[in-house]
Amino acid sequence: MTTPQPGIGFNDALPVQQAKSRLLITLVVDTSSSMNEQGPGGERRIDELNRALAALRAELMKDDVVRRQGEIALVTFGANHVVAVDPTGRTPGRASEPYAPVSQFNPPALQAGGITPMVEGLQYAFELIADRRGRLRAEGIPLSNRPIVYLITDGVPTDASGHRSDNWRSLVPVIRSQEAGKHMLFFALGVAGAEIDMLQGLAPNSSHYLAQLEFSQVLMLVSASIDTGADPTSRSAPAEEVYGQVQTRIERIRTFLDENH
Repeated sequence: MTTPQPGIGFNDALPVQQAKSRLLITLVVDTSSSMNEQGPGGERRIDELNRALAALRAELMKDDVVRRQGEIALVTFGANHVVAVDPTGRTPGRASEPYAPVSQFNPPALQAGGITPMVEGLQYAFELIADRRGRLRAEGIPLSNRPIVYLITDGVPTDASGHRSDNWRSLVPVIRSQEAGKHMLFFALGVAGAEIDMLQGLAPNSSHYLAQLEFSQVLMLVSASIDTGADPTSRSAPAEEVYGQVQTRIERIRTFLDENH
């Protein structure tokens, strides 16, 4: 008999029967040097982020569809440039298998440092999605819904010299095309230090500036939006309609957080 480990919930202790179809979730997370700065809760942002990521699995496991169908990848940009870390936390450094079942999500502690190669991080994430989609197709495994991508940042993109760059604009038509073809849902989430114009440019209908929230609260919103994006009824809906549903849900959660602050 398997004994649940401390910190693991009841749903985590149960064996997960992997569904035939898959839902791909990709977190693209800023780990540049600015993440060493203090967040609204008084601790370093990178420490807040690590705590929030450690708690994310329990949140995601509450949704039966996500629990059975979800595969998750974690791409970082900043420290070590751009890396897909092992989402299970078993292997240090670059992951040989970027996606893992949500039930196995247990990422290693991330370190902050370096510049902000945000565009390269997003491009790499899109490549990982295309590769995983292709491998699943070759195995005869369909996607249950559109892949969901989350950009989480506290800054602006930089070039190789660390200077501010507007090269994020080159990604805009790529993202819009993926959305229009119902191939992707893309969310841009910014905490204090992120540039609102950049967030809105990348995600006009799905950007959220969350300056006063800790990362635990930011990832609470991520979990809620994944639940909405994974709903079978959203599969054929236009991206704008799904974003509207997510916006309504996020506003309710933020109201709750404000009232209980």
